[in-house]
Amino acid sequence: LNVERGELRRKPMRFKHIREPFNALRWNFTKLHDKEIMLYLRCEDRPITNDQLDRHVIAVNASPLERDHSLIIPSINKCLPQVLTPTAIRIATDIMLLVADESFNILFNSLLGQASVNHLHMHCLYWPYESDLINRRFEPLNDLTDVYIIEPPNWLCSAFAFQLTSMHDYDSFRSNLSRCVQFLTEQNQAHNVFITRAQPIRTSGPVQEEDRSRTRPQYVTAYVFPRVNASGAKPPTNFNPAANELAGCLTSYTIRFFESASEQSAVRIIEEEALLESSVFQKLALDFSDILSNRPPGTSHCSQNHLLEIRTEDCQFRVL
Repeated sequence: LNVERGELRRKPMRFKHIREPFNALRWNFTKLHDKEIMLYLRCEDRPITNDQLDRHVIAVNASPLERDHSLIIPSINKCLPQVLTPTAIRIATDIMLLVADESFNILFNSLLGQASVNHLHMHCLYWPYESDLINRRFEPLNDLTDVYIIEPPNWLCSAFAFQLTSMHDYDSFRSNLSRCVQFLTEQNQAHNVFITRAQPIRTSGPVQEEDRSRTRPQYVTAYVFPRVNASGAKPPTNFNPAANELAGCLTSYTIRFFESASEQSAVRIIEEEALLESSVFQKLALDFSDILSNRPPGTSHCSQNHLLEIRTEDCQFRVL
């Protein structure tokens, strides 16, 4: 329950496209006061960017979801629009590796995906409950071994998953995640990103399996949720399904909803406001797998249709 978040949050802006140019006349993070900037980020041995004038900051969130909820603003001086960049993903990955607390998460909401400000930023916060998404069974994406997907009914909504299991995969993890959000942006598909620590992704066994003994390693894991495009973040009534909510971490903005909410009512809101049709996600997933495999987009989709035709003919043959 966070009534103040609903009442004090800055009035959401409305957007028409996932990639809108930065508008200096609208509210942006260059208007932050010095006292709202908590620290500047830099890496001495591997500079975050080649531009020595770049300033990457962590700033106070004026209407936090939870205690210590802050904003990560990459290249604040460049006034970039709210499109996740490789630099932002590098910063998010490095911060996740630096923070040992398993309750620490980093979130990103695109335009048309509940972002309220068109100035590149991510959210970071400690959440008191872990997402049940980390306990779910996934499927490999097509013929790839390091990209996974999950769909209803195994989870509330469809998602891609990427996991950093060793520093040897540091570059490929960031590259795959960058290419995923770039692909969705090019498709004008709204999306939310939830980065956390999770047990090794499973592709077999039960749909849900908790690590109650806490013996399994916890890896930096990114979940990307393609979602229905929304014209802008609406004024909160019950809750707005953004990155945290699609990962199963809900915040209620009203006492009434908090006292009456059920799993069914929360799922219904997500289905109505965020859930992509299965056919839309499947096409996105297959096209993205083609891109990662350096195939023309649509190749896997045609192969899947051909396989379906073969299976249909086989069924007809058996019936005859």
